[in-house]
Amino acid sequence: MFYLNGIPICIRQLDVVDLKYSFYDVMSLTSEENIQLINTFTVTDLFDNLNHDHKIFVIVSLNTNSVIGTGTIKIINQNTMYSVCIIKGIKIHKEYYNSENSENSENRLIRATNNPNITNKNEEDLYTIFLQYLINYSRHEEKCVKYIVKLDDVDDKT
Repeated sequence: MFYLNGIPICIRQLDVVDLKYSFYDVMSLTSEENIQLINTFTVTDLFDNLNHDHKIFVIVSLNTNSVIGTGTIKIINQNTMYSVCIIKGIKIHKEYYNSENSENSENRLIRATNNPNITNKNEEDLYTIFLQYLINYSRHEEKCVKYIVKLDDVDDKT
């Protein structure tokens, strides 16, 4: 948990509570692929499928207990020594961007990868904080030797 402009924010994996109480928020912020997964599987089957090679992360505002952002990590070659993580589909509700909102995605990506330890989160863009969290999760929790950040899911047909 951290504070962004006085608002308590939490980043975590998608949970049953998110689908139960923030369903429309999740569906409006997630990718088409994730919408199809959520609509296709039952809750139990969905989380069994997500825990293997596909992980959906959410940003939750603890003031309102609503989902304000989503992102996806797909893990390739998970059962080998050289797994690769693809980070994609990062979407954040427009009300939670701060003054750096006008900066484009490429500049935020460069800043996030060059600054692995964000110390003052109030001065950082929520997108950058979320991207850095997903990168750290890929490297430390999933032990990926490489991560790929896809900025646009327009060309992604998988």
